[in-house]
This record gives sequence, structure tokens and C-alpha cells, in this order.
Amino acid sequence: MPNQFHHLARGVFLQNNKVLLAQAIGHTNTFLPGGHIEFGESAKDALMREIEEELGIECEEVSFLGLVEHKWEKQGILNCEINQVFEIKSDQLNTSNNPKSTESHLKFFWCNGDELDSKNLQPYPFRTLIKNYLEGNKDVWWESTLNAEMDDSNRN
Repeated sequence: MPNQFHHLARGVFLQNNKVLLAQAIGHTNTFLPGGHIEFGESAKDALMREIEEELGIECEEVSFLGLVEHKWEKQGILNCEINQVFEIKSDQLNTSNNPKSTESHLKFFWCNGDELDSKNLQPYPFRTLIKNYLEGNKDVWWESTLNAEMDDSNRN
């Protein structure tokens, strides 16, 4: 079976020092809202489409944050991804309640910036990048796990 490549657009919703995370029901890892960019689609358009599909809301891009390359294994098959990441906002979200997913296999919840490790946010470079961003570091993100050793946290 061939290796798998994923081109993704991810959104960082930030409110009150909290970030919105997504989780596939039955899985232990979490991820940022967003998803696959279709061939010929811009990253921004893909992100807006994915947010509408996953949460049923409209959002707007605030700024481009950067890019994270990542790899993992699934059933012995190497997967690599490129995540284009944007800070986004929506008037339809607030941290007083977790938004409802429009997709039955996903749930969404707000998480404090210092809880990203315990929530197993993947790709894991997002944990440090988001914490640093919340602390005022506005440098453009670029991280890669492609040269890192594969460990059990990246296998399923």
C-alpha cells in the first residue's frame, strides 16, 4: 500500500486564553479544526469550508500563523501532512459553552493553553507554538517532525 500525503488547513480559535480543539469520537488525540484542502482549492477557502461543514458557522481569517509538517503511522503505513495554520474568529463562538459538531464523529471543546499536552494535541509542535503565541510570541510558525524518530504516540 502506498504512503499517504495530506495537505491540511487548520484554524486556531482563541478566546479568553483558550483554544478550540476537535476530537474524533473514540480517539485519544485532539487536533485543530479544519481539514483537507481539495486539489485547486486555496487553504483559506478550504478552512472556511471545513469550519462550515464541521461546526455550521461562518468564520473569518485573522492572520496566517505558519506551517507545520508532521508524520505518523497508521496500521504500518507512513502518513505525512502539511498543515497551513491560520488564526480565525467567529462571532458565533464563545468559551462559555462548547460548540456542537455538525458531524457525528467529531466533538469540539475549549481548552486552556497550558492543557494542550494533557489533551494530546496533534501534531505535537502545535502545543508549544500555541503556548508561545498566547504568551505574545508572534513569530511565523514553521516546525517539522519529518526528521524526528517515530514513537508510539505517532502510531495507531
